[in-house]
Amino acid sequence: RGEKPFHLPYPYADSFSHGLAEVRSVTGKSGFINKKGKLVIDTAFRNVEKFISGTCVVTGLSHRPHPDDGEEVKLEIGVIDSLGKFIIPYGKYEDIQSLHNGHFMVEIPAEKSDTLGYSARTGFANKKGELVFSRDHKERNWISGQLCDGLAKMMLHKTPYDENIVSSESIYEGFVNLKGEIVVNDTNYNYVNNYSEERAFVRLKDDNYVVIDTHGKLITEERFSDVVGVGFENGLAIVQQNGKYGWIDCNGKFIMPPTFLGLERVQGDSGHFFFYNDGFDKEFSRVYGIVRTDGVILFEAIMDGYDQAGFQNGLLRCFINNKPTYLNEQGQVVWQGSLSKPKSNLNIDYLNRGHFYAYSKPNKKDLGGYGRSSNYPSKISKENKFPAKSLSITVQPELTDTIPGGYNGITVYVANTRRKKIDFNAQDSRLYMVVEAKNTMGVWQEIEYLPSSWCGNSYHTVTLDAGYSWKFVTPIYEGDYHTSLRIKLDYIDPRDRSKSRRSRKEITVYSNEFDGNVNPGQFWRRPEYYPSGIMDPYNN
Repeated sequence: RGEKPFHLPYPYADSFSHGLAEVRSVTGKSGFINKKGKLVIDTAFRNVEKFISGTCVVTGLSHRPHPDDGEEVKLEIGVIDSLGKFIIPYGKYEDIQSLHNGHFMVEIPAEKSDTLGYSARTGFANKKGELVFSRDHKERNWISGQLCDGLAKMMLHKTPYDENIVSSESIYEGFVNLKGEIVVNDTNYNYVNNYSEERAFVRLKDDNYVVIDTHGKLITEERFSDVVGVGFENGLAIVQQNGKYGWIDCNGKFIMPPTFLGLERVQGDSGHFFFYNDGFDKEFSRVYGIVRTDGVILFEAIMDGYDQAGFQNGLLRCFINNKPTYLNEQGQVVWQGSLSKPKSNLNIDYLNRGHFYAYSKPNKKDLGGYGRSSNYPSKISKENKFPAKSLSITVQPELTDTIPGGYNGITVYVANTRRKKIDFNAQDSRLYMVVEAKNTMGVWQEIEYLPSSWCGNSYHTVTLDAGYSWKFVTPIYEGDYHTSLRIKLDYIDPRDRSKSRRSRKEITVYSNEFDGNVNPGQFWRRPEYYPSGIMDPYNN
């Protein structure tokens, strides 16, 4: 009826999931309320993850697994159930990842007397919090990925190990099972993807990929120069040979030989791929077509863009000649509108999803996957007047542009004027970078959020070399509340040499402030999110 069910005395609240919603106090502490607005899990945490199968990873206010010199180590990370009771208490682990395939990936700290960290362990705990197995980090070997098909990635070193000689030539990857046994151990495997449908792609020394089964045996002698996404989904994997893309089945046989310049997969759509056969034109756009997974071209490449959710209720929303269009699954145009309306500002009443995507060459030593983005770094020219000897975010409201959907935007630059490269944690090429606005109390608060993914391959790093910059476009928001805005970005502390990527400290930088408008709902309301299919790795 449009009535408020209860008063919400918190500046931030997430959407409900399984009857609970995260709330955050004015002091930044998180807890959970039920659908009656009652606080059922106290606001006692610095951070809470999403509930998965009745479990939630929580971080305490004093969690410091890698403190500065002279400070005491404090381990305040654990797992609670939907009643707020601890399944895994504080003090046991220095890091815990959310439940995935029935297990928590955990990091066990090294003994206090161990200055090299060899006694540190990585392992997996079950839903009851019981440790199933763990392996230490001796010889610089450690688990580096979630369990998929009962196997987890491991970072391995060739023996004998020499701590004075650490290079990419001495590192390779394999897999460990739930008994803690290394079951795939081949020094020719420089990099391995997580298993999917009992198949994994591994990258050899010559940078080509091959396919193996869960015993480490080759499925086919075919070699591929690239693999799209996690590998196999719905029995098919998109691969590249000789500069063109096609797809293979789980036996390594080509269903569609390499034909297309590019192929894209929509999560949850098991019947279609989207292709293009030309590069970027002068306006940095390309046109797309649709091909069925049996190889039949459904629609030639004339779409300017398409809805990343794919076909919904049998229809695909797209743009053809800048006109909004709907196609059915037979490739027929069922409706087409007139030319797009004049551009307007983005008027929403909820937190926007993070949208700052950036590309760098894949890091062969990265412990995760890597994402794709067409936002390539550019060399900084003399005309660019970025702050010297720093990593900076510069918002230039006078340089207007357009974001996907035809809304107005303004230009943002992230520039590295230091002498060394800078690494960033990323999620499918999305930087940990969001817009903040001052709320009615004058406190900076995020009006954009970063979604969570259960897939280990979503998480990776991107690098911005010295003397280079990325260009972004951020929306111009429309709203009733006039305020100040800024952009926040996290990057990896170059001084932190921790082995685990997730354990490395991050440094936060902020952009210049700029004027804008927002709606009140942008401070607290997250939109409902429904995964587009079983292979959609995002929870929100």
